[in-house]
Amino acid sequence: MQNIYYEAHLHPEPGFPIIFRLDTARTDGEIGHLHWHEALEFLYCLEGEGVVVSDEEKIPFRPGELVVVDSNHIHTVYTEQGRCRYYCIIPSPSLFEGSGLPVGGRALSPRVTDQAARELFLAAVRELEGKAPYYKTAVRSLIGSLYVALYRNGVQADGAAPAPGKNGKPQVVKQILAYLQSHYTEEVSMEKICRETGFSKYYLCHAFKEVTGQTILRYVNFLRCCHARSLLAAGGCNVGESAAQSGFQNLSYFSRTYRRLMGELPSEQKGQSRLVR
Repeated sequence: MQNIYYEAHLHPEPGFPIIFRLDTARTDGEIGHLHWHEALEFLYCLEGEGVVVSDEEKIPFRPGELVVVDSNHIHTVYTEQGRCRYYCIIPSPSLFEGSGLPVGGRALSPRVTDQAARELFLAAVRELEGKAPYYKTAVRSLIGSLYVALYRNGVQADGAAPAPGKNGKPQVVKQILAYLQSHYTEEVSMEKICRETGFSKYYLCHAFKEVTGQTILRYVNFLRCCHARSLLAAGGCNVGESAAQSGFQNLSYFSRTYRRLMGELPSEQKGQSRLVR
């Protein structure tokens, strides 16, 4: 299972380091995979309603709205009903090296209210989808103009981006997430997490709940169920084997937890393939 927390971006075209995709959140109210990266991430809602989690902020996400996730913010998108479809563009900071743009160097307001900025984003989407001649040059220009608009009009009042390691609870949550990613199939205890991070149980539980909106145990179970689902979808494991390989010691508890978090019994998932982000 890939590292879903620190998201390392490998660009197949180093000369055009831009990630573009159409994503769908189908988490039925559950916060999905939390992750972070150095690049800014632009999210534009097409259909349905969702919530963008960015560090300690929960930002309502509706059709026609553009949200920017700042550099190194823990983030994800989830929906409380049906599904939420959205465009995602992640331009690498290297795209504008030497341009003078403070990419990731100034704190941006997450909700983009500038209509011109939204139009620049949608124009970049049309170029990326249409792939007309010279579209890469057009996309570079459009995203550069988008950055200019944001850094002129969308910088938060204090303006300064937090220094690495100095952003309080989100930084602590990153340590917890990194530990859980490596150990979720094992026995996970608060005592072990406390030793790993150097913080008290009360502080860790409070910080994790405040940033992510859920408990550490619930998120561990979410990770385990996602792993079990991937094993079931691949068809190589039965329900009991997928539970054991994902860190569950009790089969009935696994079935109840899986149904609560995934919306179905594990026996209904076997042999299927479905992406939830």
